[in-house]
Order: sequence, then structure tokens, then C-alpha cells
Amino acid sequence: MTSRELILNFVNQYRKPFDANLIAEMTGLGVNDVEPIISELVADGTIKRISDREEIYARSNRFITKTANQMRPNWHFDPQAALALLNLIEQGSYTSIRGIAADFGKSRQWVFVYLEALASMRVIGLNEHGYCVLTKKDVNKVGIKIKPGILKELIAYCNEFCKRQKLQDNLDAWNLKVEGQEPLEKEIEAFDRFYQVAMQALKILQRKMTLDVDIAIE
Repeated sequence: MTSRELILNFVNQYRKPFDANLIAEMTGLGVNDVEPIISELVADGTIKRISDREEIYARSNRFITKTANQMRPNWHFDPQAALALLNLIEQGSYTSIRGIAADFGKSRQWVFVYLEALASMRVIGLNEHGYCVLTKKDVNKVGIKIKPGILKELIAYCNEFCKRQKLQDNLDAWNLKVEGQEPLEKEIEAFDRFYQVAMQALKILQRKMTLDVDIAIE
């Protein structure tokens, strides 16, 4: 993917004003590489400068609503790259896009877009350890259908699930503690009853032995 394609991908997805420094940070390109391409995009009407004092830009059609299937119109998904990304996620416990991007050698924007596409087709998910691979089936179809906001939904669901699981673990531990005391109490009660019966039998035996001795002496 060329530098221009990377910048176009950023411009098509970013809904807020931006400058060259932000593009450089999100794509991993140098500012000196970004600035000439920005000038080209301004010239062809893809973006426009929105500040007279600062070099701040915005996508020319950023207020036009797009459907879910049009969210990545200029992004070319590579199934082999998606598979390599899945292999990396399988090998580690990644909880952030920054961490994946650092180890995979791609920009955070690239990782975000691919994770979004993979999550939309239920290839990846989230658990208490971070991102996880659910399946590698149909990876060649990556990018055909994308659900915007799917990653936020997964994070919210995972957080709620972890809270419920922790609550359930606490309840289980409490129930186990309470249930663990009942057999001991029952055992103590049974021992007490046995002890009382045994002591009564012993007293009767002692009385009988004393009576036998008295009879023998007489």
C-alpha cells in the first residue's frame, strides 16, 4: 500500500478535522511525506483547508452519511495480512490496538480497521485476557461486510461479562463457605448425641458393676 493510499484511507474514515502531524501519527508516515500528499488532496478537492491561521483540514464530504457496506470504500483488504494478524493475536494476550500495532509493524489505524472487519464477521472476539481468535474460517471474505462500532460493543460486552463473572465467583465462594460449615455442625451434633448415649450406658454399667460387687461381699 502506497503512502497516498494510506493517507486516503485515513481521510475517508476520520470524521474530525486533522493536520499533517495527526496523519503521520496514525499512518506511521513521516510528516515530510504527508505534507506533499495533503497538497495534492486539497488540489483535487478530496480535502479542504478549514482554518486560515493553521493548516487544519477536513474531508470535503465528511457530512455525507454512508451505509455500513460503504464504510471502507477505498480500503483494499488482504486476506493473507488478516490471517497473519490472527496468528499474532493467537500467540499473545493483547488488550490494546497500540500493542498489536507495535508487534505487527503496522499503524494503529490499519490494525483498527482490520480488527473491525474481522469482528464484524465474528472471527475475533474479546475475553478477560484481551483479543482472541474465534475462528479462521472465511478469512478470505474479510472486509465484505463491516459493522461500525463493533469493537466498542465487544469491549462493553466483555466488561459487563467480567463484572458478572466476578460477582458470580464471589457468590459461589460465599455459598461454598456457608455450605461447608453445615456438614461440620451436623457431625458435631451427631458426636454429641453419641457421647451422651455412651456416657449414660457407662453410668448404668458402673452401677451394675458396683451392685454385683456388693452382692459378692455379702
